[in-house]
Parts: sequence; C-alpha cells; structure tokens
Amino acid sequence: MLNAAQQDIISTEPRPDCYLCGKRGEVLYRDLEDRLFGAPGSWTLKRCPGSDCGLIWLDAMPTEKDIGKAYLDYYTHEDGSTQIRKKRGTFKRLTRPFCLARDNGYLALKYNAANGASGLGKLTGLLIYLHFTRKIALDFSAMYLSVRRGTKLLEIGCGSGRQLELLRQLGWQAEGLDLDPAAVKVASARGLTVHAGSLKRQNFPDGSFEAIVSSHVIEHVHDPVGLLRECGRILKPGGRLVVVTPNTASWGHRWFRNNWLALDPPRHLNLFNPISLRRAAEQADIRICYLASSVREADGLFRASRDIQNTRRHVWGRRHSWIVNRWSRILQRVEWLLLQAGLDRAEELIMICEPRNKSMQH
Repeated sequence: MLNAAQQDIISTEPRPDCYLCGKRGEVLYRDLEDRLFGAPGSWTLKRCPGSDCGLIWLDAMPTEKDIGKAYLDYYTHEDGSTQIRKKRGTFKRLTRPFCLARDNGYLALKYNAANGASGLGKLTGLLIYLHFTRKIALDFSAMYLSVRRGTKLLEIGCGSGRQLELLRQLGWQAEGLDLDPAAVKVASARGLTVHAGSLKRQNFPDGSFEAIVSSHVIEHVHDPVGLLRECGRILKPGGRLVVVTPNTASWGHRWFRNNWLALDPPRHLNLFNPISLRRAAEQADIRICYLASSVREADGLFRASRDIQNTRRHVWGRRHSWIVNRWSRILQRVEWLLLQAGLDRAEELIMICEPRNKSMQH
C-alpha cells in the first residue's frame, strides 16, 4: 500500500521530441519547482531548436491520469467572495458611476454589448481610447468578440465562472467547460451552465456554437492541436475561436528567464510563441484571422516573476509595496510602447480563428 508521500507523487511520461514538428528538444531550464501552489516534483523544460517552431514543453510531462494532482490548491477553487477588497478613496467613490457608464458605453459601442448603454454613455465610452490599460482590460472582458446576442458561446476552461458570468451579461448564451471538478462546483453555484470533463468527451454536435473562447488553457492540455481541431468542428460557419495564452517570445520571458511566472511548472505542459501557435492552428486545419500580443496584466506578471527571482516562490494575491507596483507599471508601459513601435513581444498571445471552409459570407 502506498504511503501519503508516494500518493502525492505526480507520475510522468518522457517527451523528448517536439509535439508539433518532431525535432529532438534541447534543455532550456532544469530543476524547476512549482512556485505557486506547491505541487510535488522537479521539472525540466525543453525547447524545439527549429526556427520555424520554438515550442517549449515539459520533459518528463505529467500523465493525463495524474495531472489533477497539480491542481489540488488551484486558484479557480475560490469564487472571489472572500477576497479583501481595496478601500476606495472619496474621489474614486464619487467617480465610480461615471466610470461604469464609460466602460459600458465602450463595450456597447465596440462589441455590441447588451448592457443598456445610452447614446451619451457610448459617447463617453470613446474616452477609453485615452486609457490604454483600461481599454486592454475591457477588450479582454469581451474576449475580443462582437456580441451576437442570444447565440451560443462556449468558454473552455471556465474555472470559477467569473469570465463566463460576464460574457452572459454582455448578451451571449454562454456555457462553460472545465476539467477540474472543484472549479465546476464553484461555477455551477453561480447558476451557470457548466460541463465537466474534456471537450472531446462532451460529443457536441457539429456547428454547436457561434463562438468559443479559451483563456490560458491551451498551455495546460496534452494535445493542443486536438483541442483546436475539435473547436473547429463544433463551431458554426462564420464562428470565431479566441485563444489567449502566454507568449514565450515576450520581453518578460527574456528578462526573467527561468523565473518567468508563466512557465508555471508542472501545469503548463506546452508553451507557445507566435510561430508555434500558428503551426498548431495550421495542423488543426483552422484559419487564423488575427494573431498578436498584448500587455494585459503584464504588471502583475512582472511583480510575480520578481518574487520568484527573489524568493523562488510567489504567493497568489500577495500585496506589494508602492515602489514595486510603480516599477511594474512602468515596465508594462515600456512594453506597450515597444508594441506600438512594432516590436510584438508582449506577455500574452491573442489568436482569433475560424473553421476553414466555414468562412463567414461577406
């Protein structure tokens, strides 16, 4: 009979070759530990040497049977109701109604959100274009998609359901999917429609959804191409798939190297740059409509990576000093300026696709 320590060990399987192109991988980082949630094990990341790929992956990789052990204390198990909220100053309390009207106006104007924004509200929404960090946050909240009200959207990896709830409020008939039973329980408690298990096991009929969104999920799956291919199958003609994932070609990864938060061993199994993500989409036979990087939440990533660099660990939700917060926001703005100059190496990749041969009629 196994003792408690043996039961906690995550079983692995060797992955010496690149999942996308088959080239033998080169060691990038060794002896990495879980810096966030304390999953057991020591991990090695390899990189594909091909200039037309560059995928990064775990070798050895947790097995599908045991990967759940890496999520026992994962952040998606919290519904957010117990989080400590920052105390708002008088000015922020007084301006909050205007800011909400401005945000709703922007979402209605750009994304056709069903939030009841007035004509004046839409006009004030134009102010968002002067506030790049808020604009980036709102674009993500809409998952970069114009709302097709009342049509079906699926969020893969919905976690505790916070994003799914917002998408439903914007006007989508939104459903969620997650592998983690604890996360599904939290999301279902919100009154959301959430499916448990892998996408393939749901056996959705062809063309079930008008849109599919997936934020920071593809890096967690053993078969990313299979996931993308299945998404293409269940999308309607003219439907859209949105994938958001860390960008290993980012400035942050270059600066922090093995301390970069988004490496996240052992949960991140396959990590992409723009070239490898494009290759995965091509192998899945879906057409890329848009592929770029974003500085969304780069400041938080920089703070967490700094923690790992200094202490080998980051505590989720930790509050930092004013100086560290200011430093990270300056770095975010520098990265944004580099992005405007055409140096597309921000922290997050955004890929929007459609099923091949199901193109929208124009």
